[in-house]
Amino acid sequence: MKKYPYASLALTITALAAIALMPAGALAQKPAHVKLNSLLSRIPIPQSSAACYATCTTTTDASGVTSIKDLGPAFTTLQDELKSLMMADMSAMNNPAAPKSTPQAPTADEIAKMQADAMAKAQAYQQGGGANTAAMMQAQAQAHKQATAPSKANLLAMQNLSKAGEANQKIQSMLMEVRQKMVALHKEEPQIPPNCPEVRQGSYVGPTCACEYARGVTAEKNRVTVMDHYIQQRSAIIRNAIGQIQVQLGIVDQLMEDTKYGDAITDPTLLQLLWSAQRQAMSGVVEMLGASSGAWTDGSNTYLSLVNAQVNHCK
Repeated sequence: MKKYPYASLALTITALAAIALMPAGALAQKPAHVKLNSLLSRIPIPQSSAACYATCTTTTDASGVTSIKDLGPAFTTLQDELKSLMMADMSAMNNPAAPKSTPQAPTADEIAKMQADAMAKAQAYQQGGGANTAAMMQAQAQAHKQATAPSKANLLAMQNLSKAGEANQKIQSMLMEVRQKMVALHKEEPQIPPNCPEVRQGSYVGPTCACEYARGVTAEKNRVTVMDHYIQQRSAIIRNAIGQIQVQLGIVDQLMEDTKYGDAITDPTLLQLLWSAQRQAMSGVVEMLGASSGAWTDGSNTYLSLVNAQVNHCK
């Protein structure tokens, strides 16, 4: 029985998680114009095996055997958006921009101009008694101080980055709790139907096709019943975690809005810290997507087995 190719989604989640936890300063990039809470709220939460299977994209061959191609548009669309963010980060890492804070050595012409300006200011100071030139130099110093002082957006970012850091720590703690709860879950064993009796059929003695068919369908229904209960336990954990993570993502989302996703920031170090804060918070979205898609996969594949078992090949 064929199962859907899950490797692509798993690879995307793994790669994006690695980028999300990359240390600050590894990339010189602005935060993405995306609301993390919006992404989190779009993660489908499984309800039952049948419901999981119903959303999947399926194909059926000439013999009536069905295969699952993917989990459906709700997952693939969200996966594509996350993959787009991942590719943008990878592109920035492979083509890093020159750090904005790195000073450039002046050219010979620039040095000559600075010397000429200095000479002119000294001459003007001597000729004018220094009063006008002193006032001019004081005004220039004040302008330089204003130009180099942190902007309002920079100050706001510095004040709120610590809050975002605390939010990210809470998100990581919540994700750890989710992992622990998932591991602690107990999955029941499905009830196995009794074997079919042996019946003489001409020269052959053994179970009839009709009995084996009915037994197979019953066995798959029992597996679906057990899986439904298992999915409901996992869904409760996912739903509770998403509700808690949303509160923390709101703090990070607000910081991105206040700084116009980095467009209002002039300090390159702050820009990198904003990017890092957003990507670390994104790990909450990525891991919840992985938890949900994992449960969705188990449910849809279990129901797929029932669908294929119900294809009667007895003649």
